[in-house]
Amino acid sequence: MFLRENINDNKKDKLTGLYRKDFFNDTKYSVSCIIIIDIDYFKNINDTYGHQVGDIVLKEVSDRIRYFISKTDIGIRWGGEEFVILLGEEIDIKQLKIKLNQLLHAISDIKICNIDVTISIGSFLSPNKIILANAFKSADEALYESKRTGRNKYTILMN
Repeated sequence: MFLRENINDNKKDKLTGLYRKDFFNDTKYSVSCIIIIDIDYFKNINDTYGHQVGDIVLKEVSDRIRYFISKTDIGIRWGGEEFVILLGEEIDIKQLKIKLNQLLHAISDIKICNIDVTISIGSFLSPNKIILANAFKSADEALYESKRTGRNKYTILMN
């Protein structure tokens, strides 16, 4: 069972303000929908503009994610330039596609530090709640499909 009220603010990443992976990397959590977001070509941003600008990009992307998600969703900095959203409410495939398109545009439509920033997204949707680790594995496969087929897009795997 996923209880938002048991999540403490001290479990948040200092840079992004999103929750940290270490609190969620556990088999006791179950979800029916998970979204994984990866900033496209983030290493190139760090290499070209420096880590200070890279940190600004991470902060701004996380701010846009936080603005985008509902109060029942949970945003997590999963590591480096990778973020996870756990949806707190039931969603169907049509609603999920709308949400993912909105998320893509929330990041790419306005430059960050005069840099065009895009994301790739992988998502997993199931009619039933499944263990977070298993849902993550499927969403991660979807993420790599998005990256492999062109980036700045989403892929959804369904159960």
